[in-house]
Amino acid sequence: MAVINHAKREINAKIVYFGSPGCGKGALFQFIHQRIKPSLCGPLKSMPAGQDSLLFFDYIPFEASSLDGYRIRFHLYTMTGPVANPGTWKMTLKGVDGIALVTNGRASGHDAVDSLRVLKSMLAGYGRDLRSLPRIWLPTDLSDSGDAGSELMTCFDTSRTVVCSTTNGEGVLQGLAVLSQEVLQGLRDEYEPAREPAITSMLPVEPPDELFADSGQGAPLQSFKSVVLPELKVSLAGNTTVTIPLSIQLGDSVKRCNLRFSVQLEEESL
Repeated sequence: MAVINHAKREINAKIVYFGSPGCGKGALFQFIHQRIKPSLCGPLKSMPAGQDSLLFFDYIPFEASSLDGYRIRFHLYTMTGPVANPGTWKMTLKGVDGIALVTNGRASGHDAVDSLRVLKSMLAGYGRDLRSLPRIWLPTDLSDSGDAGSELMTCFDTSRTVVCSTTNGEGVLQGLAVLSQEVLQGLRDEYEPAREPAITSMLPVEPPDELFADSGQGAPLQSFKSVVLPELKVSLAGNTTVTIPLSIQLGDSVKRCNLRFSVQLEEESL
């Protein structure tokens, strides 16, 4: 889940590139880091995680990236080489906001399906479902994905599949763009304030019945001579009912009453 830093006014989202050893995750990471503007990207770092190696960096998706006044920052993680402790992968996936499944197109289809099942199992340990997360499948060095297993195709449709090349970087940035846009949309859905629906109709507000009561038995109803309306300041705090105190003069008598009605508010963007 995204982490909000109120002091820096930043929303930090986590993207993990998951895959088996030799699938090309490290090469994809190197290419992505080289192609992002240095002004938007932090240094590429490698950190030992027990017997394993964690590769990571952060970047701002674009100059104007903000959400309700908070800047968006993506943190990308992957594990390189043989992973001796599967628990390291599971810890890396904790709180993830978007996942790229990288598979080796030169390996058998069973290897890709095995990676998918391991990924699903690790996410299930956190009570999360891969199909509810922003995700993309990146088969590397493969001319097409037509021979993919049905389990992969069920989880990743054509819009979530981008064939990548570890030699020339083809498709790498496209895959990141597709995934990052879905992560951004998820952040907007979660953190942007919900807007009230627009008012489609206004019904006339009927005054209270007592305003029209006869002044005497059989006497004709007198017309209003004046209505005194005090300065009105309306403040709504989770309540959509407005009360207006009125002083109404009927002939020589003055009646005091309250006019209540419900309203709908629509925030107007400037």
